[in-house]
Amino acid sequence: MNPKRLLPVIALLVLASAVAGSAHAAAAQALDPVAQSQPGDICKNGHTSYYWTLENRFTGEESFRVICTPDGCEGGWKPLSVTMYLYWEEENSCALTVQAEIHEVDTTDPTRSTQGRLVAVSEQKTVGPFRPAGLWAVTVAMPTDSPPINGPCFASIRFIDTCDELPYIVAAPGACEAMRSWSDTGEGWTDMLDLDLPGNLTAYASFECQRTDEDETVGWGTIKSMYKTDE
Repeated sequence: MNPKRLLPVIALLVLASAVAGSAHAAAAQALDPVAQSQPGDICKNGHTSYYWTLENRFTGEESFRVICTPDGCEGGWKPLSVTMYLYWEEENSCALTVQAEIHEVDTTDPTRSTQGRLVAVSEQKTVGPFRPAGLWAVTVAMPTDSPPINGPCFASIRFIDTCDELPYIVAAPGACEAMRSWSDTGEGWTDMLDLDLPGNLTAYASFECQRTDEDETVGWGTIKSMYKTDE
């Protein structure tokens, strides 16, 4: 596996201005949902930090997913996008076709690895080439009419094709935990703890807190009827 620590971080962050489209170099900051989130609040849930790069683990034509647990919003959380980090050691001409999905978690499964109902699926998008070399965040937007979700869900990115210049996958600091991230090369989901990752897979979903029915704006006609006035 030969994991390498991601250094220097500052040099990688300056790549943001060189990116266009749905793939961009970025440093994500976790905005965890709070106990009383308000409509319009955004949270990034999953694993947003990065520390390790792992070569010989990305082949293309495979899927990766992380479990997300957004909570604290009465109206539920609408998925906005799914992001996964990749790292290129050298300049490349690679382009990848990707698609993202949000699934409910089957809470009857004690291992929390079985996918439940499909909540939302993105269009297929081509991202890349990834120039210059360095750390890149592949972000796939979800449909604007995606329904909100309450409770744990899976955020996944599927790489539909591959290329000759393969990137490294990226892992977060700290120990890799069971039942947090998985990969699927076509033979079913495998817990990434079983693949001896040094940390959790760096991938996450972004969500927006939604309004409840009670939050709908009250019209002026309704206000007048409440106060029995025609003025």
